[in-house]
Amino acid sequence: MTEESKKVMNDGRRLALETLIRVEQDGAYANRVLHALFLRWNPTPENRAQATALVYGTLRHITRIDHLLSQMIKKKSIMSLTPSIRSILRVSLYELDFTDTPAYAVVNTSVKMSRKYGHEGVARLVNGVLRTYQRTKNELSLPKFSQEPMEHLIVSHSHPRWLIESWLHQWDVKRVHQLVRINNGPAPLSMRINTLNTNKERVLAELNTEEVIAEASKILPEALRLFRGAFLEQLAPLNNGNALIQDLGAMLIAHLMAPRPGEQIVDLCAAPGGKTTHMAQLMENKGFIWAIDQYMEKTKRIKESAKKMGIEIINVITDDARSWRPPYLADGILLDAPCTGTGVIRRRPDLRWRRQPKDLDELVALQKELLSAAASMLKPGGRLVYSTCSIQTQENEDQIDKFLIKHSNFRRSEDPVEFRELINHPDLDVIESSNGYLLMPSDQNDGFFMSCLIRNE
Repeated sequence: MTEESKKVMNDGRRLALETLIRVEQDGAYANRVLHALFLRWNPTPENRAQATALVYGTLRHITRIDHLLSQMIKKKSIMSLTPSIRSILRVSLYELDFTDTPAYAVVNTSVKMSRKYGHEGVARLVNGVLRTYQRTKNELSLPKFSQEPMEHLIVSHSHPRWLIESWLHQWDVKRVHQLVRINNGPAPLSMRINTLNTNKERVLAELNTEEVIAEASKILPEALRLFRGAFLEQLAPLNNGNALIQDLGAMLIAHLMAPRPGEQIVDLCAAPGGKTTHMAQLMENKGFIWAIDQYMEKTKRIKESAKKMGIEIINVITDDARSWRPPYLADGILLDAPCTGTGVIRRRPDLRWRRQPKDLDELVALQKELLSAAASMLKPGGRLVYSTCSIQTQENEDQIDKFLIKHSNFRRSEDPVEFRELINHPDLDVIESSNGYLLMPSDQNDGFFMSCLIRNE
């Protein structure tokens, strides 16, 4: 390949377009396509950041974008265009609406890419649509919240209808409106300090030398909040095992388990190991943790994290959590179950379009199997913490309801005093029920459900 071709493929817009085409045409995952393209072409950090922002931003607002495009392309359906041209128009409208890129640069680049991926006729179409949008965007319509609340949530905030309908069954329309706005905003970035090796003051000092803007969390003593700085792979605390990236909501789950030094803990569906290593920290690296996951490439990541962080009490096993059993009953079981991931869709904007109601039914059935397996591994008086990164009632409160009906030897536990203090922090948006805690997505954290059950003596 020529140097000129390499230069083209290193461009952030071109990388974004290639990714969007693959996502639509092949059903590929955006994060995996981006990762593969970055490995192949080794773009600059700036171009990597640009490509990621354009891909995720376009996917996040795709229904809104298509609604606007349909008002300008009246002779044919937007879906009648090739995936390449459709993706060019989508990413261009996103860039015109949500970035500071000069309009002339967006139009010129898009027309050039249209010639490469199509022909002169579609290049003229793209040029005409984008220039029309610049002139008439204030005249184009979107459903108004005051007049058509559901259509506004679906179209203006780009969420699938089935998901909006399910949330409106759970909460009032104002709560759902707040949720979709949060889902389309930037996700917070948190770092957990490896308290076995260091403390937050030292890690903050390390980050300051790399010109990273970070501050200690007001909610968790072992957490830092990152606001701006170098690319993550360049940060010394992440490379030397003194810290790892983990959402604050995920950190709270280990505090609900509250494992003690010397205990025997099982972490089912443990990959990538953030909660596993966190529990090891809380146990002061004393005791024993079985970390179970079904896929070898995932269990490998747990081993790597534990080794980097100097943790010696984790025994990683590749197996199906539904059939594996520990050699003896455990003091605590953490089941962070596979789920729809509706609490983290601002990090994975393509997830909202991938998930379907049938996925929910299948995952609910799998969670039920895993909960029953987990119950059989626990000693009398032991704790079973069930968690998901979903905000769907069927995967959370309803799942606990059904489990307690079937397993009369379990009950909700009295949660640790320290955890109660943490979860009641005024900066968190928590919906508490008789079956657990639903931590709603906010500017502090992603969305999680967590519940602690105890096996009767």
